[in-house]
Amino acid sequence: MKKLLSLIILSFVFSIGYGQEKSFQLGLQVSPTFGWIKPDVSGVDNEGTRFGFNFGITGDFNIAENYSISTGILIVNTGGRMSYPDIVDFGTTSNPDQELGRSEVEIRLRYIELPLTLKLKTNQIGYWTYYGQFGFGAAFNYDAEGDITSNSPNRQNDISQEEVDFADEVNLFRASLIVGLGAEYNISGNTSLIFGLTFDNGFTNIFDFNSPIADGNGNAENTTDTQAVKAINNYIAINLGILF
Repeated sequence: MKKLLSLIILSFVFSIGYGQEKSFQLGLQVSPTFGWIKPDVSGVDNEGTRFGFNFGITGDFNIAENYSISTGILIVNTGGRMSYPDIVDFGTTSNPDQELGRSEVEIRLRYIELPLTLKLKTNQIGYWTYYGQFGFGAAFNYDAEGDITSNSPNRQNDISQEEVDFADEVNLFRASLIVGLGAEYNISGNTSLIFGLTFDNGFTNIFDFNSPIADGNGNAENTTDTQAVKAINNYIAINLGILF
């Protein structure tokens, strides 16, 4: 997977570098992020945000003096915290001891994202140019894992599991709406520093698994009735970068 990511990024750099003109600017970007999960199923709840970190290559095609098409390849680290009704196993593989309960997971989601946005810029004011952008993102999941804490009303102690593989429970494709604003500080010629804020609003279901139906206390009601877990993932990114 790491070799594949390297080949994709190198291909992107060489393909645009070969035909580069003044109307195009290549850049590097790093972005601290705050992600969360927004469930759309009864009994499944958001339990808070998760800090992540994005990085990648960006490119601006300047189609007019104050307009550009912005794209790139980003490695996205997002996720969040959520809880859901669960059948909790307090026993061992050879001697299971299952009870109706509830689990909370901090899930880490990693994607390759291809954003495509329209960037609207002001005229340069001193050394500064301000912009707003709007568009869409297409992301492909390549890793998912989580730390799970489970409990039952009949037990005093919780059960914890770390770095549980969630690859089979997460959908491959994630689509999102991207809205952002920021500023470019011109250093010299076409070289500028970027400071921005982006809201990446997912609108496709990120999960592919079922959980038990919840009772009145949020625990699993029984061992037979289940429902599909549906949720979207959103994140806010603080963008820092450079355009050449």
